[in-house]
Amino acid sequence: MLTHLSRLSLRTSLPLLLGLFALLFTLLQTTLYLPRSIDKELHAWRSHTNQLLVLLQSTLSDHLRHGRQAELETALADFASLQGIRWAMVADPQLRVLATTRLGLAPRQLGITAEQVQAQLASGHPSWLERAGQHYLAILPLDQAHQPSGESGEALLVDLDPRPLLSQIRLDAWRYLGQILALLLLLGLLLNHLHHHLIVRRLAHIDRASRRFAADQQPQSAAVDGHDEIGQLAETVSQMMGQLHERRQALQDSAQLMRELFDSSPVGMLVLDGRLRAQQVNPAAAALFGCAPEDLLGRRPRERLLKGDALKRLLRAPANTPVELTGLHQGRELPLEVTWTPFTRDGARRYLLLLRDIGERLQAEQRLRFLAHFDPLTHLANRHCLIQHLERLLAANAPLSLLFLDIDHFKRINDTLGHEVGDRLLVEIARRLTRLAPKQVLVARFGGDEFLLLLEERSAGQARKLAETLLHGFKAPLQIGQYECFVTPSIGIAGFDGQGSATELLKQADLALHAAKDAGRNRLAVYSHPLGEAAEHRLQLEQELRHALDQREFVLHYQAQVDEQGRPQVMEALLRWNSPRRGLVLPGEFIPVLEETGMIIATTRWVFREACRQARRWAEQGHPLRIAVNLSPLDFRQADLAGSLLGILAEEQLPPGLLELEITESALLDAGQEVQRALARLKAAGLPLLLDDFGTGYASLTYLQQFPFDGIKIDRQFVAGLPESEHSVALVRGILTMARHLGLHVVAEGVSNERQAAFLRRNGCPSLQGYYYHRPQTAAAIERGWSQDAPRSLLPQGH
Repeated sequence: MLTHLSRLSLRTSLPLLLGLFALLFTLLQTTLYLPRSIDKELHAWRSHTNQLLVLLQSTLSDHLRHGRQAELETALADFASLQGIRWAMVADPQLRVLATTRLGLAPRQLGITAEQVQAQLASGHPSWLERAGQHYLAILPLDQAHQPSGESGEALLVDLDPRPLLSQIRLDAWRYLGQILALLLLLGLLLNHLHHHLIVRRLAHIDRASRRFAADQQPQSAAVDGHDEIGQLAETVSQMMGQLHERRQALQDSAQLMRELFDSSPVGMLVLDGRLRAQQVNPAAAALFGCAPEDLLGRRPRERLLKGDALKRLLRAPANTPVELTGLHQGRELPLEVTWTPFTRDGARRYLLLLRDIGERLQAEQRLRFLAHFDPLTHLANRHCLIQHLERLLAANAPLSLLFLDIDHFKRINDTLGHEVGDRLLVEIARRLTRLAPKQVLVARFGGDEFLLLLEERSAGQARKLAETLLHGFKAPLQIGQYECFVTPSIGIAGFDGQGSATELLKQADLALHAAKDAGRNRLAVYSHPLGEAAEHRLQLEQELRHALDQREFVLHYQAQVDEQGRPQVMEALLRWNSPRRGLVLPGEFIPVLEETGMIIATTRWVFREACRQARRWAEQGHPLRIAVNLSPLDFRQADLAGSLLGILAEEQLPPGLLELEITESALLDAGQEVQRALARLKAAGLPLLLDDFGTGYASLTYLQQFPFDGIKIDRQFVAGLPESEHSVALVRGILTMARHLGLHVVAEGVSNERQAAFLRRNGCPSLQGYYYHRPQTAAAIERGWSQDAPRSLLPQGH
C-alpha cells in the first residue's frame, strides 16, 4: 500500500489516506464497537432488571401474605412503568390472574401453559424465557415458603421487551460515529491545509529549485523559511547545489587545464584507443615526427617508428617504464624515450604514450662519460682515469713509474696574460707532453697546471731519461697567439717497488715534485726514503703546531733596540715555541711551516695581543717601552687586517703609540689597494710602521714612495760587513743619508761587535739592535735585570 501511495502526489495521498482511515474507523465501529456496546448494555439491563425483580418478588410476596390487594396492584403498576417492561401480573399456578398491569390479558396470550409455569416454579429460582422478537418472559415464585410441601404458590409473570433500549443504544452509537466522522473530516481538512502549507508547498519550492538547477546547472535558492527538517533540507539542497556547481566548475576548469597542459606540454603525448590508433595528439608529439597533429589522428604510431614491432615491444614492457625507440622526423632518425600508461575512459581501455626526444640527453651522457675519464680542456686522461688505471696495474703487481710534472710559475703567467691565454697554454703543454712521451705512456692532467705520466713496464732509469727528455723539450717557447711563452717544468719521479697503494705512490711522486721545486725548479727529483722521512717529520711538526696555540706553548722573547747611549727605546717581540717534545724551538724551524699552512694569521693575532698586554704591564711598572711586532705576508691576505688589530688594541685598552709594526718587503710584492688601505688605516690610528729587511728586495725605494712608513730596518747582511767591506760601508752610508733626507727613523739590526756599533754611531744611526747589546730574553728576565741593577741593564752585554 505504501508503495502505491508513494506513486501519488502528497496532495492526493494525504486526503486518500485520511479517507481510508475514516472508512476503517467506521468498519471497526460497526463490526466491533457497536455489537459490543449492545451486548454490554443488554447485560447491564438484565442485571439491573434482575435486581428489581428480586425486590419486587419480595414486596409482592409480603402483600400476598397479608392480603393487601390494592398495594399488590400498585406495586405491579409502578414496576410496569419502568423502561423495557411491557406488563406484569401475579397469577396462581393455573394462570388465574390475581393482579395485572394490562387488563383483558387472557392466559392464552401469554404464550405459555400452566404446566410450564408450574415447572419453572418447581425449580424455586427466577427464570427467563426468551420469546420471539427479543422478548423475554420472566417467571418468579412468590411466597414459596408458606406453601405446603410439593405445591406451587403464586407466580410473578413479567413481559420484558429491551428493543426500545437497544434501538436507543444503536441510535446513540450512530450519532457518536457521525460526530467522530465529522470531527475527523474537520481534522482532515485542517491537516490537509497544514500539510499543504508546511510540507507540500515547501517541498514544491525545493523541487522547482532542483529542476531549475538540473536544467541550467546554476545554483538556485529554494526560498523556504523555517528551521524544521524541511527548512534544513532546503538549506542542505542549496548547499549541495552550490557544492555541485563548484565541483562542476572545478571539473570544467580541471578539464580545461588538462586540455591546455596536454596541448602546451613540451613532452609529446598520444592517447591511443584499444586498436592502438591515435585519438588525441598534442603539438609536441606532432613536432617530434615533423607533421601536424591531424596527420597522426586515427593512425597507429608504429607508422612513425622504426622497426615494425616497436609499439608491441613497448606494450610488452611494464607500464610506466621508459623504453628507448627510434622515430622518424622527416626521414631523419630521432632517438625517443617512450612511456605508456593504461587507463579507462567511458568503459573502454585507452593508452597514454609519453614521448621525449633524448638526443640531447644521449649526447650529455656521452659527454659525461667523456668527462668521467678525460679532461675537458686538454682531452688528456683525468685524475679519475689515471687512478683507475694505476690501481689496475698495482693489483696486477706490474712494474711501473710515475712522473709528476708541475709548470713553474704558471700562476704568474695566468694572472699576467689572463685565464683564456692560460687555458690555451695548458692545451699546448698537453700537446707537447703527448708528442714527447712514448705512445705506451698514459699522459693525464691531474688538475690545474699539474700533469702525470704513467709508465708501464719501465725501469727507474727509463723514467729518469723520459723526465730529462721533457725538461729539454720545454726549452723551446710555446706560441700562444701573439705571446711567446717560456715555461719550465719541475718533475717528481716515483717507482713501484711491489709495496704501497695508488695513494702512497702518488704521495711519493708529489714529495719528489716538491723536492724538485725546493731545489730551484726546472729540474727533476726522484723519491727516496729520506724524502718520505722528511715529509713525516713535516707532518708531525704541523700537527704539533696546530695544538701549540691551544696548549699555550708559544712564548715571546724580547730584544731591545737601543739609542746611541745604549738605552733601550723599543723591544722587538720575537716568537718562540716551547714544545714539550722538542724543547725551545727557534723561529727559523717553525715560522715557515706556520706561513705555509696559514696558521700564521692566528699566531700573529696572539702575538699582537700578548705584546699589548706586556706593553701595558711595563708602562704600569714605570717602563713605557714600545714593542715592535712583525707582520707576515699572509697577514695581509686576511679580511680586514687593520680592523682586527685595532679591535685587539681597543679590547686591551692600550695607546697605539706603545706598539709599532714591522712589515717585510715580501709582504708588499703583490700589494694592492687593500694592503695600501690597511696600512693607511693603521698609520692613521697612531701605529708606527717600519719597513723590515730594507735593501734585500728589488723595489725597496718604490715601497717607501707608495706606503706611509715611519722608518726602515737595515738588514743584518749589510751590517755584517762593517766596517771592513767597502760595499757594506757605501750601502749603509747611502741608506742613512737617504733616511735623514726623507725623515725616516733607522734601525740597524744584527750588531754583534764594537766595531760595527762604533761605525753606525759615527754615521748617525739612531737605533741599534743585536747580540752586542741584548740577546732575546723573556719579559721576566728583563724585569729581573731592571730590579737588580737598572743602570747596568742599559749597557751592552759584552761590556
